[in-house]
Amino acid sequence: MNKESVLNIIFEWQKIVQGRQGTLREAEPLIMSSIGSKPIKIVTGFRRTGKSFLVQLIAKKLIDRGDIAPDNLLYLNFEDYRLMGVVNPEKLGDVYDTFLQSSERPGRKLLIFDEIQQVSNWERFIRTIYEKGGVEIIITGSNSSLLSSELGSGLAGRFVEFSIYPFSFKEFVRYRGHSIRSKKEFQRNKPELLKLFNEYLSYGGFPETFDIGSPDAKKSYIGGILHKVILDDIVKRFRVDNVDALEKIMHYLISGAGNIVSYAGLRNKMAALGLKVKPETVLTYCNYFIKSFALSELSKFSWKLGKVFSTSKKYYAVDTGLMSLYAPIEENYSVRLEHIVYHELKRRYAGICYGAGDGGREIDFLVRKDRWIWEKYQVALKLDKGNEKRELGAFTLADQYLTQGEDHILTMDDGAEEIEYSGRRIYRKNILSWLLGID
Repeated sequence: MNKESVLNIIFEWQKIVQGRQGTLREAEPLIMSSIGSKPIKIVTGFRRTGKSFLVQLIAKKLIDRGDIAPDNLLYLNFEDYRLMGVVNPEKLGDVYDTFLQSSERPGRKLLIFDEIQQVSNWERFIRTIYEKGGVEIIITGSNSSLLSSELGSGLAGRFVEFSIYPFSFKEFVRYRGHSIRSKKEFQRNKPELLKLFNEYLSYGGFPETFDIGSPDAKKSYIGGILHKVILDDIVKRFRVDNVDALEKIMHYLISGAGNIVSYAGLRNKMAALGLKVKPETVLTYCNYFIKSFALSELSKFSWKLGKVFSTSKKYYAVDTGLMSLYAPIEENYSVRLEHIVYHELKRRYAGICYGAGDGGREIDFLVRKDRWIWEKYQVALKLDKGNEKRELGAFTLADQYLTQGEDHILTMDDGAEEIEYSGRRIYRKNILSWLLGID
């Protein structure tokens, strides 16, 4: 690239960033609180979840409050076709030198490298400028394997990582112009919130779908994202040969999300479809899905033995919109509710498992608050006499072994906020209210 072309890209993005406006993301305050510290800020997550827009909003805020001079911003998105020639540290160094020559103002430089995994051996360049100091570095990427492996070897101890998910329901409601802060506001706006929730369950939290009017167009857009992830983030990067098996395993895990699966069971499912896949290959493919952020896995906790087991897993799609590619919402509404709760718990807590005991009784989610304190969550469409024993009975079984920690049941219907069942107090909450953080 010639110097003039590089400068055009730099100046163009400086102008774009200064004009950015958007919805506050829940991760923004946490990232902002780390600004000014030396470690590199790594922002990771699934494709099209808003990572680029988020770091641009952060850059604008830093410029607006005078922390960074506009001329001291370098924003490079390596999915920009104009940067296709920047393929190694040497080429990236040339771009950086051009930026330094154009930035004559004193003060700290803000460097944002978006989807930097497109550049081979990029960590060598980042380490070099990091050691020189005087810069604030933010990096984004859509492949956790690349980031964890290369950062672990080349930049160990020099970075802090932030995970970005598709919009939460609370963020989606805020995007639609609502700010719900109290029970009174929640009840007053409940009809509209229910409408928004149905849209959110159907098409998920990918921000660029929010303003697409046609349901078919929304699904087409989401399908394009998944296709891109399979081909670029998995098949090309990991050199997968059996693409048919890869796609069918992903199809099975997303369409049957929330079910308990084993790798041997998945192999048998593939064999029934005429695909011969070894158990270790199934395991490898599942790890690829996780590394690309398409799926999350949940391990089993046996409350009787007090251990976490890795042989049986549950898998959850990164977004309920992906589920609509395989089945309409009417066929898996309850499963989608479980999905939404799972991802909200992931945002709030570090350690999550599902509980399993004797007789097949399960608890949807166990959240570790302390070494011996586990809060328990059940998710149900409604709670009545017909399902009370099934939904609440698991709490009492777990109590034989987990004697501390609160019990919670989240439902779409309203009812008593506290339930006494078999001598235990169980806290009940409307799912929408809980997702919005209404106490």
